[in-house]
Amino acid sequence: MRHTLHVLLLLLLLLCCCTGSFAVAEHRCIFDRISRKAGPPMRAVVLELPSRERGVTQVLTASGPDWAPIRFKVSSEDMNNPSKYCTAAGDVRSDFEGGIRMCLQQDVLTAEKKFITLNRLIPGAIKMHTDRLHVQPLMLGLRVPNYTSETACGSFTIPSSHHTTGVFGADIFLYAAAAPTEPPSIAWALGCSFLPDGRPVAGVINIGPHAVIDSDSTVRVAAHEIAHVLGFATYVFNPMNMVKTIPGVRGKKNVVVVSSPKTVEKTRAHFNCTSAPGMELEDGGGGIRPSSHWERRNAKDELMASMKGAGYYTALTMAAFDDMGFYRAQWSMAEQMPWGSNFGCKLLTEKCLINGVTQYPEMFCDSTSNLLECTSDRVALGSCKIVGYDDPLPAQFQYFTDPRVGGRSADLTDCCPFIVPLPNMWCVDGDAYLMRGSRIGPRSKCLKTYYLRDLHGLIGDVCAEVACDTDELLVRYLGDETWHACPEGSTITPTSPFFRDGEIVCPKRSEVCYVH
Repeated sequence: MRHTLHVLLLLLLLLCCCTGSFAVAEHRCIFDRISRKAGPPMRAVVLELPSRERGVTQVLTASGPDWAPIRFKVSSEDMNNPSKYCTAAGDVRSDFEGGIRMCLQQDVLTAEKKFITLNRLIPGAIKMHTDRLHVQPLMLGLRVPNYTSETACGSFTIPSSHHTTGVFGADIFLYAAAAPTEPPSIAWALGCSFLPDGRPVAGVINIGPHAVIDSDSTVRVAAHEIAHVLGFATYVFNPMNMVKTIPGVRGKKNVVVVSSPKTVEKTRAHFNCTSAPGMELEDGGGGIRPSSHWERRNAKDELMASMKGAGYYTALTMAAFDDMGFYRAQWSMAEQMPWGSNFGCKLLTEKCLINGVTQYPEMFCDSTSNLLECTSDRVALGSCKIVGYDDPLPAQFQYFTDPRVGGRSADLTDCCPFIVPLPNMWCVDGDAYLMRGSRIGPRSKCLKTYYLRDLHGLIGDVCAEVACDTDELLVRYLGDETWHACPEGSTITPTSPFFRDGEIVCPKRSEVCYVH
């Protein structure tokens, strides 16, 4: 009876997701929407250091000649003011976007969530950037502009002294809040001020309490949003002539690529394609203005894809920052993303499936299964999402013999089907009742299996805890407190009472252990 109930629950989840009525718990970045409403960032006023601390050369330039890791200062006044965050279900609070929201219990900023946000998520996200980006340190102070109350930047509390005497001792000043957000958005951020040369110096970030969990995945969401503050945005790319339009790619009328030198170099290296004109920007399947994100079809698991995934901080994003001229990338810290790696030019120029058969099984799927499967980023269990449409898809998105069949358009992969996370099946905080055989927790990742069974039958893939503290990958599975060595390509045969037979397949260490 218990096995039957599991099967019924899984079928219900598959049905809901295929019809689009069940929202998958993925973060969708809303940066472009907010930045269009906010307008361009304002210019900050450069101040001099107090006289006892400055030299003649420091008066003449805002930044020093040497390069060093970028420095952040964070102000979180809005997390100390109960009128600016949810204290109980039923509260009515500003969403800091210009609207108001009725607070749900999940929106309440508890002491624990505040601690995680200020001591884990934001510092962890900042470290991802300081480890990878160097700047010429600001030698002078800044006076932050008074933002109008109608804008997102103006919704955040900025200490009055920052407008008068100014702020010193950092390269980026970040103002943080914990206002409620509308799922599937977990967090958002916005650049607010820049120097005369266009270099960003101040911004805001809002992290919704409903999604706060002390996990690497959530740290990477925050790092993604902070990257927008640092200038990963079309309003920076365009005036710096970093982009160009390419016609006729994969049957689309046009695509926009970041075509600046270092980005072209790193794009060609990642995909092993010497003719790639640059790194494609997200266009929602075509017909809309390019987004401030990488094309998800080509870079699903990259930090700057528009939806939450593994969030690898790769040389692709580092190259875009390096090309701005404000930053020097530390290439040794680039993370390696399996998605698209060395797949060649055809991945970028041709269809993902031909006559219903995937050309890249490590990325895209072409059939469904009753068993749960790992997502490409190994952060969740999911299933291949192939859906039917009322009308034929555009010719460039027809991959099956039936032109009305394809992947979900909302997944932003140009209707290429892939293994999509199922609701409540994330390895870090999923529902153990639905995830048979999985060990769930902050350090868990999804592992492939060979005919793994429990008392009720085949399980499919499972989540297990991984330890990345040593050069050797260690794995701990459900029902066993022992850490097992798990070298790439080998298998582990679980012996705990939860399993009957079968094996867990050891992955590449880099697929579950990131530089961060």
